[in-house]
Amino acid sequence: MEWDTAAGDAVLRAAGGVTLSVEGGPLLYGKIAAGLRNGGFVAWGDPRAAAQSTHR
Repeated sequence: MEWDTAAGDAVLRAAGGVTLSVEGGPLLYGKIAAGLRNGGFVAWGDPRAAAQSTHR
């Protein structure tokens, strides 16, 4: 659920990381139609590594 990941996502972003959906896009919030559920996601400490992995 969104509220389960929001705090960790905020801390990771503040530290310079990024949280992406498994499809490679940003992890989005406010998905009312989806019942505020998150799908799969990947937390990256290095945004450059994340960008490289999504371009393969």
